[in-house]
Amino acid sequence: MNKKYLNTLEYHKVLEKLSGYAQSDDSVSVIREMMPSTDRTEVKELLDYTREAMELYQRKGEPPLSGFRNLDAITSRLRLGADLGNRELLHIRDNLYIARRTADYLRESNPDMIESGIKTKQYLAELYVNSSMEKEIQRCIVSDDEMDDDASPQLRSIRNNIRRKQENIRDRLNEYIRSSQYSKYIQDNVITMRNGRYVIPVKQEFKGNIKGLLHDSSSSGSTVYIEPMDIVNLNNDVRELEGEEKDEMDRIRRELSDAVRPYSHELACNYNLLLWADILFSKASMAMNCSYTIPSVNTGKNIRLVKARHPLIDTSVVVPIDFHVGKDFSTLVITGPNTGGKTVSLKTVGLLTAMAQTGMAVPASEGTEICVFNEIYADIGDEQSIEQSLSTFSSHMKNIISILKECDEDSLVLLDELGAGTDPSEGSALALAIIEKLMSVKATTVATTHYQQIKIYASVTEGIENASCEFDVRTLKPTYRLLIGIPGKSNALYISRRLGLPDELVEKARGFINNDNIDYEDIILSLEKSRQRMEKEKIKAINYTRESQDLKNELERKMKGIEGERRKIINEARREATRILESSRNRADEFMEELNNLKKEGAIKGSARIEAEFRTKYKDVFETDSGDRIVNTGYTMNSDEIYNPSVGDEVNIIGMNQKAVVLEIPDKSNEVLVQAGIMKIKIPVSNLEQITKAENTRKLVNTFRIDKSEKKPSMELDIRGIASDEVDMKVGKFLDDSALMSMGEVYIIHGKGTGTLRSAVHAFLRKNPHVKSFRIGSFGEGESGVTVVQLK
Repeated sequence: MNKKYLNTLEYHKVLEKLSGYAQSDDSVSVIREMMPSTDRTEVKELLDYTREAMELYQRKGEPPLSGFRNLDAITSRLRLGADLGNRELLHIRDNLYIARRTADYLRESNPDMIESGIKTKQYLAELYVNSSMEKEIQRCIVSDDEMDDDASPQLRSIRNNIRRKQENIRDRLNEYIRSSQYSKYIQDNVITMRNGRYVIPVKQEFKGNIKGLLHDSSSSGSTVYIEPMDIVNLNNDVRELEGEEKDEMDRIRRELSDAVRPYSHELACNYNLLLWADILFSKASMAMNCSYTIPSVNTGKNIRLVKARHPLIDTSVVVPIDFHVGKDFSTLVITGPNTGGKTVSLKTVGLLTAMAQTGMAVPASEGTEICVFNEIYADIGDEQSIEQSLSTFSSHMKNIISILKECDEDSLVLLDELGAGTDPSEGSALALAIIEKLMSVKATTVATTHYQQIKIYASVTEGIENASCEFDVRTLKPTYRLLIGIPGKSNALYISRRLGLPDELVEKARGFINNDNIDYEDIILSLEKSRQRMEKEKIKAINYTRESQDLKNELERKMKGIEGERRKIINEARREATRILESSRNRADEFMEELNNLKKEGAIKGSARIEAEFRTKYKDVFETDSGDRIVNTGYTMNSDEIYNPSVGDEVNIIGMNQKAVVLEIPDKSNEVLVQAGIMKIKIPVSNLEQITKAENTRKLVNTFRIDKSEKKPSMELDIRGIASDEVDMKVGKFLDDSALMSMGEVYIIHGKGTGTLRSAVHAFLRKNPHVKSFRIGSFGEGESGVTVVQLK
């Protein structure tokens, strides 16, 4: 694409904004030179990568790309066999570190999240990671001019020797400074270095009093720096060791260079991959921070922008626009007053198209579509050239002539103030001719103008449509909303009147205007007022519809919740009542069986009387009217069948054919406490019916029978032979069952033995809530082998 036209749209400023999110100087340079792609497949791929990067950025934050470097010069030196210096090795270490961190960033995933960034991860899977090489360089090299002592044992040994020699030299020189013989010759009590050798500062007049080598003198000449003769050999030893140190460091650098040399290609590829990733995540970062959206790419020549914003205008002041062109018409003419937002709309269309073709998300909402153009032409702004003696009109025409020569059906043409800068009649004629030419080559065109003839032409010609930037004549301010399908009105006379121009002047000016123009303007004004009125009514209707739908959804949700909760309560109560009744019947049968056994053994006097009393008392548990117990497992009741019970009402528990008496009024959960035989239970009101209405409302389904011959409840528990740690479970269950059957007294047989089991039983009984008291059995009851328990 032609950079000149993109600069006219201020595309370079968008790139500058994008470069602010890059983490590398090299990335900034590349971003500033990026151009839109003209290949549809490539554009889709670029946008797919950006979408994936946005997902990764949202879930994992910013990738660790800061600090990578261009290694082209370094890898070239490696291929030539050169050894690298500290700084070059550190650059390799930094790139390896960033490559490893980036690979880890892409590899980490949350199992609770949908996998994202597939294509991006595949592309960056080529990153070369070598942790051992990275750590080895880190271990040896400290900085650009420093190597670690532990880089090798030999280096540590040499440096230890140097430090010892230097310490010895300093001790000897300190003797000169502190000695009474030489201290009077010393200028300052300090040890310094000259030419890499330790020296002492001596006064100029006494330089002959200390034998040694003179290395330097002060700028004033009052001080000379002398290396005493007995220090010379020690300094020579240090210099020799320093030479060995340098040789050892060169050897270490050579080994490190040889280690990385085989991977020079991988290191160069790493740089390119990291550069690509930095640019990609710069796009993602800008999109996430600025709330941009990935547009879809269509196969036609359609542009559809939804709530699009100019990317360079502050979001607090920019007004979003809805825009479309290409589907029903290929040319759009935007009219309206100055400063109404026409040029901003024009630039927004061009910039968002260029951004999308560069793989960037755009400042618009979901539903935005773009198509791929081979060229974006723009003639916007005042390009008057004093040097070339070109007027505003001439400079615009020069651009337009160039555009007309080059544009085709794969071009987007943006023209601002078409035909302006010359006589209105000639300007409008030229504008119409230019528009017809662009339509003939099927270019997608968006143009702004003030000319009345173009508005009328757009109203009656197929393939071209009017649009306008809305203007509020009451406030004399533009709203910046783009209205497609409605031509704009300049409103000059109306605005002048509102600003205070006398009516007679306004009317006189109106008289100079062609009547056809006046009628057309009046029609436009009438249509605009009608549109604004209909827009308000439409908004009200949408709000009413939305509120009605929300209310309907809420009512449906509540009704579903109430119905579900009602069914849940009914079913739960039914299951619980059935379980309790079945359990009671089983325990009563066990009791009667035990009573019969005792009667046969003659252990209980008057057992026949006890049995008769027990059967009479618990007749409702043992018998039904038909002689069999019938239990409901699938009752349903309509809401109008539920009654409001009162204390003392005789009711039937639906589904269990069990009579009961109401003891309390319904609670907040709409449950009622009733007395059913020996049991007191809470039952939902929906599961009760008045005894007088039972025949009319009872619905029994899915019944089953309980045989009277089932095992009767037992009054005793034999636990002889069990372990002490089993006492709590077995005795606890026995007492729970006995309490439910309202047995007043039960027997626990534990045997005499060592007394351990008896002690465990008594310890448990002391803390059991069902136990009123307990005692050892008396004569005839088993004595110390049995414990008799009184229940509450």
